[in-house]
Amino acid sequence: MSAYGSLLKNLINFSGSKLSTVAEEVGYDVSYISKWCNKAKLPASKMAPNINRALANHFSHEILKHEDLSTFSKIFSVEATPETLNSIIYTLLKENYKESSREAANDLNNSEAYKTKILSLANDIYEFFNHELPSTILSYNEPLEVLCTLDICRFININNVDLPIYPTPTHEVNVKMALSSKKLFSDSPYYLKQLYYFINSHSYLTFDFYDNTLMESLNTIIIKDHMAILCAVDQYNRILTATVVTDPEKVNQIYIRTLPSFRTADLLIHATESEEFYQHGYRTDFYSRDNFQIFLARGFEFLLPVECWESITRTALERDNDEFMAHLVAQLQITWEEIFEKNSMDFFVLKSSLMKYMEDGEIIFADVVYNMTPEERKLHIQKVLEITKKNPNIHFYVIDDEYLPNVQHLLHTSVFNNRKKLFLKNPERYHTDIGPHLYSVLSDQLIKEVNDFLDNLKSHPYCFSYDAEGIQKFAEKYGSLIYRMIDLSAFKTNK
Repeated sequence: MSAYGSLLKNLINFSGSKLSTVAEEVGYDVSYISKWCNKAKLPASKMAPNINRALANHFSHEILKHEDLSTFSKIFSVEATPETLNSIIYTLLKENYKESSREAANDLNNSEAYKTKILSLANDIYEFFNHELPSTILSYNEPLEVLCTLDICRFININNVDLPIYPTPTHEVNVKMALSSKKLFSDSPYYLKQLYYFINSHSYLTFDFYDNTLMESLNTIIIKDHMAILCAVDQYNRILTATVVTDPEKVNQIYIRTLPSFRTADLLIHATESEEFYQHGYRTDFYSRDNFQIFLARGFEFLLPVECWESITRTALERDNDEFMAHLVAQLQITWEEIFEKNSMDFFVLKSSLMKYMEDGEIIFADVVYNMTPEERKLHIQKVLEITKKNPNIHFYVIDDEYLPNVQHLLHTSVFNNRKKLFLKNPERYHTDIGPHLYSVLSDQLIKEVNDFLDNLKSHPYCFSYDAEGIQKFAEKYGSLIYRMIDLSAFKTNK
């Protein structure tokens, strides 16, 4: 009800007037009077002065006739006399009409701003999903909650490598996304690789991936408080039409109806902050097992020499002011010394990452970003050689990523697997402070798929294997060259 309608209804009730009588006074059908009172409708602006004058004449006459002037003054918060009553009622009607007209104009503008958009042309759909939607998400400049019931396996493909590059957002974007376990667990590792590339290409977004059992036919994307996109998809998984809703009230109605489809029981991959990861003892339990597969996309933080531990601990305390992390580093030193003595470990490292480590010495140890000094890097190499001599169950697999030119930029998330538990580490988070620190994989089937994938990776021509003996021979052949590279990096840094 508008302010004008509320006032008019109150005047009718107070004066004891019938709608039919009021309608006769102003010369309009009784249905108009009812709409003005109850449905936020207003008289036409050209006719409003005459209508308000007629209404003021009628109501003032009725109030004076029934001797209700003093009661009127109290209820309507005015000081009226028989001489001023008509003018006061007219002024009240006029001012409330103006206020309601402004509200109506704002409502009209809002309805235009929130006008639903329907995309049906292929070019328009492509532009919206590849350019307009990502830019819009970045433009909100506030934390966002997103639901996506579209199965990511339908849309991830080799084109991941051709995705437009957008600036890193300054706000957290948390996405609950559907994932088809049927496709992911198929015989081909295609979807598994593409999912990994997708996570890498969107490292600044925080994803929780859910099995899509309850949402296969929903085909919606909802940005809470901002936008809902309802898609019609054909049998080839192409989007035929997309309806874009921006009215916040409608968007949130769709959000509330869709959210229950994302059940905790269906969660496959969960984005996790470091605090949550450590507090529940996940890392400690992870390293209490055997038979590790570890893919490191940046640096090499394992098999560290004793001389490095104190420096990393001091960095956590003094630079990061993180007493808990300093304590954790000390704990890991003890744990890892025992693990590396006898446990089986497969380390997968990128050739480009190793080269970069030789140059800048950067590792991310737990949550501590630390740059090994040139001397520490040399001691690190010696420690690796010393431990592998004692433990022949440690194997290195160097992946020459020059053989993978189309996806080199999508290989920066590390994988930690002990064949029973698996988590991913997002190094980008430690440099941008946006996106998740870690992903924990909750699906046993998915862990098995990753086990098999990494085992099969060993047979690829771009994956070079080094056992204990092989690493010793490599060091004998190239050790002096590697040390010269480290010394050269120190010279460049000092310069």
